[in-house]
Amino acid sequence: MLDQYGRSISYLRLSITPRCNLNCIYCRPGHCPAGYDPFAQTRILTVAEIDRLVRVLAELGINKVRLTGGEPLLRPDLEKIIRQIRRHPEITDLSLTTNGQDLAERAAALKEAGLMRVNISLDSLRADRFEKITGNGSLERALAGIDASLAVGLHPVKLNTVLMRGVNDDELEQLFDLTRAKPLALRLIELMPMNQTATASDQLVTGTEILQRYPQLERVPDSYPGQPAEDYHLPGYLGTIGLIRPISQRFCHVCNRVRITADGKVKGCLGQDDEYDLLPWLDQPDDTLLTQALAAAIRAKPPRHQFEAHQVPIRSMDRTGG
Repeated sequence: MLDQYGRSISYLRLSITPRCNLNCIYCRPGHCPAGYDPFAQTRILTVAEIDRLVRVLAELGINKVRLTGGEPLLRPDLEKIIRQIRRHPEITDLSLTTNGQDLAERAAALKEAGLMRVNISLDSLRADRFEKITGNGSLERALAGIDASLAVGLHPVKLNTVLMRGVNDDELEQLFDLTRAKPLALRLIELMPMNQTATASDQLVTGTEILQRYPQLERVPDSYPGQPAEDYHLPGYLGTIGLIRPISQRFCHVCNRVRITADGKVKGCLGQDDEYDLLPWLDQPDDTLLTQALAAAIRAKPPRHQFEAHQVPIRSMDRTGG
């Protein structure tokens, strides 16, 4: 389906929970008191609602789905969700974004359920720094999740690193080295102002700066139309290094994505606050109004984000889905 600017929308980022077992500094708005659940009263999409949304969106032209959170592995019915989505033949690509903390134990079951590939957050290779950035995350568990994903054939395994000046930008060569002997796709993501912590422009490390620092990086062809990353590799290395540059080199004109939050809102853009509530139409048994609502939300996708204004979106990253 085309939006009002002629972009073909074929990719759904679907959040299945706002909850997360980490507290990354660029993601959440702040720390919650111990035992407090800010989402206790939030209605979360059910398996049946997720299946219905995917079916209707597939009829509108969606062929690629990535499950996000929060942390999607916190849903005990994740494998059931994956099996339901794979029942729709129009969906030819099903992936998952995770922090990797519980991935090693479930990678085989996720693969068996029909998951095709995985994106794993990896913001540092120093255990103490990893714990500080993620709010008590375990680097050991994340690395175990990467190895388990490779072992069961979740391909490609992509590693998402949000670069922050003075925080983790001194680890680039060590991160590059992950791609030397393993077919990993490292993706270096420019810091986006998704909360107050992430608005400091002096922390932004641009893709241009990385290319200037490492001129030996060689460009490789895109894997698919509209991909957000510019892919490179180092001579002799098995894996790739992708630069995702939403700030310094926006790719809004080829953006083919639409997002649905775990509480049933459609968002056309990560960097805009516009959203459309689907719950009234999900409560109706007839798909007609739901289809019309989804089509209208896709057509209304904004032309571009507004990250350059450093305006913090109403929804933090964990409540939107990456």
